[in-house]
Amino acid sequence: MSDLLTRKKALRELLIFSVPIIIGQLGLMLVGTGDMIIAGQYSRNCLAAVGLAISIQNPIMVGGLGFQFALSPLLAQRRGRGEDPTVFFWTALLYSLFVAIGVFLLNILAIRLVRVFDYGPELNALVEQYLWITAPSMFGVCLYQGLKEFLQSMEKTISANTIALLSAAVNLFFNYSLAFGKFGMPNLHEAGLAWASLSVRLLTAISLFLVAHAFWKSSKKIRWDFMKETLAIGAPISLSVFLEVMAFCSVTLFVGKFATDQTAANNLALNIGSLAFMIPLSVAQAVGVKVGHAYGEKKLNSIIIYAQVALFTSVAFTAFNGFVFYTFPNAVMNFYTQDPDVLAWGKTLLFWVACFQIFDGAQVTLAGVLRGLSVTRAPTVAMFIGYWIIGIPLGYYLGFYAGLEAQGFWIGLALSLAVVAMMLGFILRHKIKALENQGLKA
Repeated sequence: MSDLLTRKKALRELLIFSVPIIIGQLGLMLVGTGDMIIAGQYSRNCLAAVGLAISIQNPIMVGGLGFQFALSPLLAQRRGRGEDPTVFFWTALLYSLFVAIGVFLLNILAIRLVRVFDYGPELNALVEQYLWITAPSMFGVCLYQGLKEFLQSMEKTISANTIALLSAAVNLFFNYSLAFGKFGMPNLHEAGLAWASLSVRLLTAISLFLVAHAFWKSSKKIRWDFMKETLAIGAPISLSVFLEVMAFCSVTLFVGKFATDQTAANNLALNIGSLAFMIPLSVAQAVGVKVGHAYGEKKLNSIIIYAQVALFTSVAFTAFNGFVFYTFPNAVMNFYTQDPDVLAWGKTLLFWVACFQIFDGAQVTLAGVLRGLSVTRAPTVAMFIGYWIIGIPLGYYLGFYAGLEAQGFWIGLALSLAVVAMMLGFILRHKIKALENQGLKA
């Protein structure tokens, strides 16, 4: 990083760094999208069941990954201070293994929630089956993420994200083959989708571990102090992403109480919104590393410029997304299903997805900047207030008492994201002023 950082240079650096991450995030997201597409081709019940299973599993999985999201910013800060991040390779892997064990056990326990929510005998059986089969895949997910964070801290992003993109294609092939018994594969029906996800997630982690062979000879000494620091920073991140993802997934669980067509449409709207979210999420991950490095170098001007450029990039992209979703809902929804009832509800929900796009991009980018500055507790409070004090209660009222059903919950989510984005903006402004008072200079 040069001494004089301009916005033009920062934008170029951020885009070069972000593009492989974007490709990888889209690849990981397309694994779930592949499940949804094949499930939609299989049956409406299969689509509803897979969506419900993912809604139970994702908050736990992403919450676990939140513990690992602290790895790359913290390692980038050390790199900015002139330390060698490669000595933390095995520490990062062991930390990821501990996270994986916890996430796996929580997944097993969460299966009991299916009977609590009770979606009927047929859906209950399908959801439980999916969760049992995919629970061990959490080891693949967490180990892959730990390796990715380690490489990302040194701005090495191509290998991890290329593997993620390839995994999406492999998963789609396995989904189709195992669900319908094609290409010599056994016909596992709905269970085939779960077996495909399990296989691909484990293969993804193994592949990235083999690619990272150059670091196998790194110091085997476990840096327990670094692991403790990562846990201290990662725990609030984990809680904040859990609160966010659980808010969206709880909407799916509540909407599951309505008709199957609403449940299926809700799953599609969630998948579309999540897919669009991958690009601002990738920008947020990139800016977290860039800001972390600048923070380690104590360059306040670079921190501010990276934050401004990242926020502009995310907001511009999400504004374009909102325009597309609002203007061409039929084209977007027809890609997933031809069911007229699901399409009707899907277009209604997609309108609200369009409405909150800019807020969604802004809040995740601001969270990434704050993560690079090791500010994680205040954003967690903001997430809790925005989603669980305002959004979800409002959505519950509108959905069950105001007669808006599924649409009511998405109105609540839109308001939540607006509130969270504004609160994170105030938190970042306060942190920048604090850094100025500490004497950080350009």
